[in-house]
Amino acid sequence: MNNKLLSGIGVVALVIATFYFTSPNKNYKDLEKQLKVSYVLHNPDKKLPFFSLVDHNNNKFDNNNFKGKWTLLSFIYTHCPDVCPTGLMDMSILKSTLIKRGINIVPNLVAITFDPARDTPGVLKTYVTYFDKDFLGVSGDQVQINQLIKPFGAYYERVVYAKNGKPTVLKNDEPLPKGVLEFGYLINHTAWIYLLNPDGQIFAGFPAPHNPIKMADDIELLIKNY
Repeated sequence: MNNKLLSGIGVVALVIATFYFTSPNKNYKDLEKQLKVSYVLHNPDKKLPFFSLVDHNNNKFDNNNFKGKWTLLSFIYTHCPDVCPTGLMDMSILKSTLIKRGINIVPNLVAITFDPARDTPGVLKTYVTYFDKDFLGVSGDQVQINQLIKPFGAYYERVVYAKNGKPTVLKNDEPLPKGVLEFGYLINHTAWIYLLNPDGQIFAGFPAPHNPIKMADDIELLIKNY
C-alpha cells in the first residue's frame, strides 16, 4: 500500500479515535503518560454495536466472545501484500514476549477480515494460523463488519485496477463490480491493533508501525492498571 496514503489514513484514524474516545477517568490519563507506543481509548459510555459473525471454525462469534478475557484485535485481509502479514507477525512476537516474561494474563489473538467475499472461514484459518496457532480468524456479513469497524476508527477502501492499470476506488458500502473477484483487487486500510478489556470494550490502540517489545511493555501497564 502507498506509504503516504497509509500515513494519511493513520492520521485520520488517530483523529477519529481521539474524538470518539474521551476517557473520563483521570487515572487513565495519568497512565497514558507512561505508555510508549499506545493510546488509551477507553470510554465506558461507548459500547460496540451488536454483531454476529463466524470464526474460522464456523462457530458463532459475537460480542460475548470479547467478554471475560483480554483480546488483541486486528482488522486484516488475506490478499494483503505487506501490511497485514507484518501486523500478524508482530502480534505473534508480542504474544511470545508476554509469555516469556511470565505475566499471568496474555490476551487472545483475533483477526477480523475487511474482505469476507474472499476470506471465508476456511481461508482465514489457513492464513492466520500460519502466523500463530492461537490466532482466531473471523469472517461474516460485510454490512455487520462495516458497522463494527466504525467505533474503532478503522477504515478501508477497495481498489480495482482496469486492464490498462487505471485504478478505481470503491467505498466500503459499494458493491463489487461483476467479475472483480476473478481478477482481484487490493484494499487500502488502517493498520491499528486494538486491546479490548474483559468487559468487551475497546481499551487501547496501537498505531503502525508496531514495535512488539514496546507494545508488551504497554500491555503490562494497561492490564495492571485496569
